[in-house]
Amino acid sequence: MQQTFPELSRFEKRLVHQLVRAEFPELVTISQPTFIKIIPLDEVRETNIKYGRKLKVKEQIIKQTGFRWVVEAMAGGDFNKLDVKSLARSHSGDAQFVDLDDLRARFGRARENLKARRPVLVGHNMFTDLVYFYRCFIGELPQTVHEFQRAIHGLFPVVVDTKYMATHNCGDINPASSLEQIEERLRRQKSPVIGS
Repeated sequence: MQQTFPELSRFEKRLVHQLVRAEFPELVTISQPTFIKIIPLDEVRETNIKYGRKLKVKEQIIKQTGFRWVVEAMAGGDFNKLDVKSLARSHSGDAQFVDLDDLRARFGRARENLKARRPVLVGHNMFTDLVYFYRCFIGELPQTVHEFQRAIHGLFPVVVDTKYMATHNCGDINPASSLEQIEERLRRQKSPVIGS
């Protein structure tokens, strides 16, 4: 009759890993679903495993930082560290074959266009959006609203808030300020009214 042993808990597995690493440096532990496998240390194998893990982490980082480059582009950031090959991906994020010379040329043109013409941010009632955007992608929020305003305009020289435009100096205590209300009012207007 074969003797069976109870499965190790996650805590017990961690203890085995730590004990073998501390007491038996010539051995390596490999976690299995129900037990820990202990084998002799092979430096070449361990180096290859570490290299493979580093490559996998690097690929995951590249996949996850795509939107960061959009933010860098919007804020006039530096693209020198961007590996153009990382842009050769399908919509699902899988690597795909591309003409690298063409991709580099298109990327270079986009970079020059962004330097020449900074993007205009357009939104509706966007103060909170700008706060979240700044905190998520830029860093700690400035201490005062005035410092925040200066920081945002340093990143985005032109910010257009459609709610502010529609309600500023309108003379109403409770102006129509939802996008739907503004659109309805503008739809009836035959031509734009330009004022100073």
